[in-house]
Amino acid sequence: MEYKYEIIRSQDSFPIKAFTHSINRFEMHWHKEVEILLVLQGSVNIRVGNERYLLQEDDLILINRNEIHNTNKTEEDNILFALQINPEYYATHYPQIKKIVFDCKSFLHGKNEQKRFDTIRGYLAQIVWELNKKREGYQLTIGSIVYLLAAYLVDNFDYVLIEDKKEAIMSKNIIRIQSIIEYINDNLEKKVTLKDIADNQNLSIYYLSHFIKENMGMSFQEYLNNIRLDKAVYLLLNTNKTITELSYESGFSSTKSFNKLFKDTYCFTPTEYRKKCGDKTNNSEDNDKELEKKKSKTYLDVDRSAAFKKLFSYLNPLDNKVKDNNRSLIDSEAIFVDVNNGGLEYKPYWKKLTTFGRASEGLRQKWQGQLKEMQEDIGFEYIRFHGIFSDDMMVYNIDDDGNIVYNWSYVDELFDFFKKVNIKPFVELGFMPSEIKSSDEVMFWWKANVSQPRDIKLWTNLVKEFIKHCINRYGFKEVETWYFEVWNEPDLEYAFWIGNRESYFKFYEETVLAIKSISSKLRVGGPSITHQITMDETWLEDYFIYCKTNKVPLDFVSLHIYPESFSSKEEVEDIRMKAKLGEDSLKLMTDWKLLKRIYFDKNHTCDILSSANKKINMFLTNKPELHITEWNASSCCGNLINDTCFVAAFIISNILKNIGKTDSMGFWTFTDIMEETKAGISEFHGGFGLISKNGLKKPSYLAYYLLSKLGQRIIKQDDEYIVTKEDENIQMLVYNYAYFDDLFLNGDTSALLNTERYLVFEDKPSKIVKINISGLSGYYKITRYQLNREHGSVVDAWINMGTPENMTEEEVRYLKGKSYPKINIEYLDISGDYKDEVCVPIHGAELIVLDKKIG
Repeated sequence: MEYKYEIIRSQDSFPIKAFTHSINRFEMHWHKEVEILLVLQGSVNIRVGNERYLLQEDDLILINRNEIHNTNKTEEDNILFALQINPEYYATHYPQIKKIVFDCKSFLHGKNEQKRFDTIRGYLAQIVWELNKKREGYQLTIGSIVYLLAAYLVDNFDYVLIEDKKEAIMSKNIIRIQSIIEYINDNLEKKVTLKDIADNQNLSIYYLSHFIKENMGMSFQEYLNNIRLDKAVYLLLNTNKTITELSYESGFSSTKSFNKLFKDTYCFTPTEYRKKCGDKTNNSEDNDKELEKKKSKTYLDVDRSAAFKKLFSYLNPLDNKVKDNNRSLIDSEAIFVDVNNGGLEYKPYWKKLTTFGRASEGLRQKWQGQLKEMQEDIGFEYIRFHGIFSDDMMVYNIDDDGNIVYNWSYVDELFDFFKKVNIKPFVELGFMPSEIKSSDEVMFWWKANVSQPRDIKLWTNLVKEFIKHCINRYGFKEVETWYFEVWNEPDLEYAFWIGNRESYFKFYEETVLAIKSISSKLRVGGPSITHQITMDETWLEDYFIYCKTNKVPLDFVSLHIYPESFSSKEEVEDIRMKAKLGEDSLKLMTDWKLLKRIYFDKNHTCDILSSANKKINMFLTNKPELHITEWNASSCCGNLINDTCFVAAFIISNILKNIGKTDSMGFWTFTDIMEETKAGISEFHGGFGLISKNGLKKPSYLAYYLLSKLGQRIIKQDDEYIVTKEDENIQMLVYNYAYFDDLFLNGDTSALLNTERYLVFEDKPSKIVKINISGLSGYYKITRYQLNREHGSVVDAWINMGTPENMTEEEVRYLKGKSYPKINIEYLDISGDYKDEVCVPIHGAELIVLDKKIG
């Protein structure tokens, strides 16, 4: 058996078929295409005709058309890249190509001769790169590479031309071999003999024996043993059949003969081999589930990223220009705007909410300086965070006499600072103080306890005392404007909630009733669950039904949206089971981080919001507010895309496309000063934040800065631009949003490097936009803000600087000067039309603001 990931399927109009695969079983075949095999990982046995070879990592072999070859795994796992080329593609211009037999085997040559093969490896990598990017006209590019590859083979490798007569004999032999193999496969469970086949083919036994040996590279008995052993190994590892049962099913005459051949081949008895690879003879339900999991697991789950990283390493000796994502032709668009268009009212819903990691982080001076500056630049209304009751806030205390003593000092310090910078708390009620926990399960480096309270009254009393204290300090009128969200991601059982959904529903009910007992005007909601559970299960619907049936107040619905899902639900369940069994929490955090992530398409945020609104309208009579209390371009802290210009375009595109679908969309998080895991070492380690740990504003921050300058009415909006108006001033924002390429979407991160972070995106051209704004009259100040990799991308400036770590104050000051859009200003008298032209590169944005002045 071989597991295969096809990069492209061969089509009549396309000359190639490219894929990576992993060989697990014996396989003999041939085909009309020329095939180039490159070992990316491990090793594999291959036999071509009568010759047998061991191919190891980096080894390359060309298999000519209609050459019979078989492959078999070694003790190592393997990943191979295969490129199959249809010779008919060249036939018009080079007819003799169909008769050529090349001698191209890298492993038969020393290091000094590998440059010839490196060029071939480079062509293979270049083909995959172009297939992945799918630039306009990529089929032509690949076609040209395939021609160059063929020309290189002809010029640099030995070959012979097959005569017509010999080719006819070969074709006839291929037909006969195919018939022989089909007969053997159809009669494998019987005691098929050479005489049976000879009779079937009307040949003598002597002729048939030599024919098989000459054309298949092995004797009849050797081939029969191979395919019987191959079937036996498959049954051994993928079924619960006994050794006797599977030996007879595989066609062996006795268990004794099977055992002897198996041990001679694998150095283990069948029983030892089964135990070594995982015993599946138990018929229990658990083992059946484990069997299904094993059957579904392929090399794609774990090793493909490393394989592509290896493949793309071959680009360097050939052509670094292949990595240039901006080589496409420029796209152009014309926009005509009449400012007399009344337009639609626009409320910047995205300013409703921002977020940070945990409450105690907000007590730090550097953190407070960053929030203060962001409020001055942009001005968010609310801020959400974890851990208001966690141990490091020291809220819950027991004195020497066993009495509960609440300490609100750190809460007051944090909330007082919020008031000072004009932002309100969006309070996530969690996690559990150690004094009232029911168990020791924790998440994050800072050990947030995720268990339920040992007594619900201890929890509800804590919540009520917290609310009372806030009211006494800040006043009823103020606290009634806040939001109170019950817990965080309870759908991730044994990760953020020790219990099931029903236990959360009851916990939510008790918490809401405790808060509402103080004031019915206090706003409480939940369930703060992930997009994945919203898509895949009825969790949200069940929550709505519970609240409606039991008349539990629900003032707002909160969800989290990230663009990734986990590649394997089984792996997720494994981690949850480890958590349930009490495995170390920090190790579990590492396991979560190591899960391969598969990305949804670029409309994912929009799709989740549409689905959520549909469910709210279907199940709830009084429509509550909808708040997205966590949202980002990645759910992984440490994803290097988080620092790039891509996230700026991601933010702008999604915010503008989802106007009217949600009441807030809080980007997780505003700063890299956060410690879910240990603090990032590098300044640009892929942290979630809009701002780096030293206060450097990333492109994502500048996206919000540009959005904050839009007006209160939308007079025109379409794909990748918006025009707004405020009084007599006009604002126009144009952006160029490109999403991930196919490989990255499917979990491959091999092209994402610390110093090269833009190779994982689809290719798009720069966008030229011609603007005509009519209906203007007067004297205007025209300000242009340009945000792209050249202007405002501090991570690109840091890379160009040489990626310094542990930066000096001078280096940080230099980069702060680079973390701002380019600004151009001019003044014009305008009567009628304003015409302009902007060129926005991929991942870029440009804002033009026309402010009317008194002339």
